[in-house]
Amino acid sequence: MYREGANNFSVKTNIRSEVKIVNNQLKLSLAGILATVGLWGIIPPSVAKAEQLESTDKVVFACVSINSEENQYATVPQIVRETRDTTEPGLLGGYPLVKREVIQVSSKPMIVWTATLSSDHPKGAYTPDRRCQSVSTRLTNLAYTLGMQTFADISQIGVVNYEQVVYVSSEEEPNFDNVVFTLKPENREKSEEVLTQFKDFGQGTASDEPIYE
Repeated sequence: MYREGANNFSVKTNIRSEVKIVNNQLKLSLAGILATVGLWGIIPPSVAKAEQLESTDKVVFACVSINSEENQYATVPQIVRETRDTTEPGLLGGYPLVKREVIQVSSKPMIVWTATLSSDHPKGAYTPDRRCQSVSTRLTNLAYTLGMQTFADISQIGVVNYEQVVYVSSEEEPNFDNVVFTLKPENREKSEEVLTQFKDFGQGTASDEPIYE
């Protein structure tokens, strides 16, 4: 029993150390985000009056490289404020975007991508960077259409194309349209634990440990 307890202590210590390293790497990446893309568009004060502008905050998910040598990437939640000129609609409908800025960046990643999965995609294997980019985009779309708390509430574990996945639906069976991401082999054995972590992030109650995929 003593040996088993010692092993458990060692595993927990390693996990905490790994999370600390990832968080330190992430801080450097986030500093770069705020410095380089904190403000994507600027409108001179003389162009439009304050009453003609309308601002909306929304959740987006960025894909950040946290360790290029190890090919590790992270999906990081952000809050972005979009300001539009409501004087008149644009040529293609909607109001023109005049300013887009990151106003808050999570201090911890939601998902850290490390595994390469097989794929029938013409570009080959589903690498960590490709997984990060595609899932971050998918999560942004979900956050926009369903809301963070809503998609957390209807997240489930299912099987698509013989692979275990996290998907989002209140009624439908899992399919290619509602899959969020495919679980790597190590996480398939603890899928319910991964699902709980995913829901916690959606509800804003996540711990310091990200999902490692």
